[in-house]
Amino acid sequence: MQYDVKSVHNTVSGVAVPFRTRLKGVIISPTSSTTFNTAFCDNVAQTGTYARVSPSTTLTVTIANHGLVNNQRVVLSFTSGTGVSDVYTVTVLTANTFTVTTAASTSTSGNVTMYADILAEFDCSTATSFYTFIPGEGVLARNGIYMFSPSATVTTTIFYG
Repeated sequence: MQYDVKSVHNTVSGVAVPFRTRLKGVIISPTSSTTFNTAFCDNVAQTGTYARVSPSTTLTVTIANHGLVNNQRVVLSFTSGTGVSDVYTVTVLTANTFTVTTAASTSTSGNVTMYADILAEFDCSTATSFYTFIPGEGVLARNGIYMFSPSATVTTTIFYG
């Protein structure tokens, strides 16, 4: 039995644990019935740029040597422009570019931060809190845990150790 499990509470996206650890479980507490995904990622960020030209819903991301494969899920956090931060499925074009499909079709461009190593992803669609236990030793987060939620109406508690 492991006795050194700790927890951290999050109210916004960001680094929850800044060092190597194992994700043991999570409590997700949405306060609305809006459907969204919450993701817990290895804390390795890659930065780049993005652009979408109206009327297309295809957004093109450029990140040098991104290392992705088709249909991989990634967290994209847009730091400028009007891109909507979320968890997306990618279509790889080259070693440096990929596309994602967005709901919006207006022109935009700017900077983006990507987290490509998703440790666990949860779909939320009700305002009911839930706990997920990760069996065994948990999921290894070599560089710490980054917690992402596209909604300000959710809080999480992460159990790690």
